Amino acid sequence: MVRLVFILFFGLALAQELVDAKETEFSRHNLSIGMWDDKTGVSLIGYTYNIKQDRMNEYFIGGGTAILAFTGTIGWKHYHRRTNKLSIYSILSEQAVAHLGFTGFMTTGSISLEYNLTKWAEVKLGGFGIFIIRTDEDKMEYGAIPFMGLNFSF
Repeated sequence: MVRLVFILFFGLALAQELVDAKETEFSRHNLSIGMWDDKTGVSLIGYTYNIKQDRMNEYFIGGGTAILAFTGTIGWKHYHRRTNKLSIYSILSEQAVAHLGFTGFMTTGSISLEYNLTKWAEVKLGGFGIFIIRTDEDKMEYGAIPFMGLNFSF
């Protein structure tokens, strides 16, 4: 817990310095904390790096972790409506999942709302649909999961 607080504090301080120094550039790094994540799937803490981005699109890679699961992800985020405070966007991503109970590939699609608290912090909530192909068994699973969390961009 102490490590998490230290990481958050250090990350927020670093993010603020980077945002102030590069006001006109896009933020490439994203740290997400919350109950699941639209970019990294079944992760409580996730990190993504934007490979390419413009005002309405982001192409990203990243990874995340829950208590017993790890994900690696690649995907595309598209803003349908983007304002200074409230935005609507969707994400399509492909993830590799390693869990103590299973391993496999997970395809997700999400629709989300993003509320900007500052230039570097957002609250996001929405839901994503998942389709899992398990590699440890000959089995496919699907479902829908809501999520909510904080995203820090730097």
